[in-house]
Amino acid sequence: MRASGCIDSLRSYILPADLRRRLKRPLGRLIRSQDVTRENLSSDILSSVLTVTVGDATTENLLSLGFTPDVEIVDSREMRRDRDPPASKYRGIIRTSNPAGCLTDEALQAVSEALRSEKPVRILVEGEEDLMALPVLALYPNDTTVLYGQPKQGLVVLHIDENIRGVARSFLRKMGVPSLD
Repeated sequence: MRASGCIDSLRSYILPADLRRRLKRPLGRLIRSQDVTRENLSSDILSSVLTVTVGDATTENLLSLGFTPDVEIVDSREMRRDRDPPASKYRGIIRTSNPAGCLTDEALQAVSEALRSEKPVRILVEGEEDLMALPVLALYPNDTTVLYGQPKQGLVVLHIDENIRGVARSFLRKMGVPSLD
């Protein structure tokens, strides 16, 4: 059975209900919305080999604080409402499709391509970008900082290490995604 929105014409890996519940909790450090400041993010960003943002509001937040993400993953939507994508000076753009509640092979390839691309690069998703943090966590180098929004709470900050990579790969395996080694 397909999750709503997952398309048969694209190879899709569906997020199981138990993982959906688990992903509602932050995978990293939550910074409450009112505490998201340049000072609170500087050490995270400046100590990173790469910075990746997932989400339009998250990307816009980082840009407004004077940080340019190396990879930004956006879908021109916020809280399920259309919006203009963040104004950014990316060098390249990768377009992909990824319906809500799943990951497509095309989206997985876009994440991989962005890692090899000249930075900064934007991945523009037709559909939903939320789950695309998982392949980033599984594939990108240690000491990459990944930021994503926690709805109505704030910003989640993660530093990729072997532990978080293992968690992400476990989630992807449970979704049926082939090995990303």
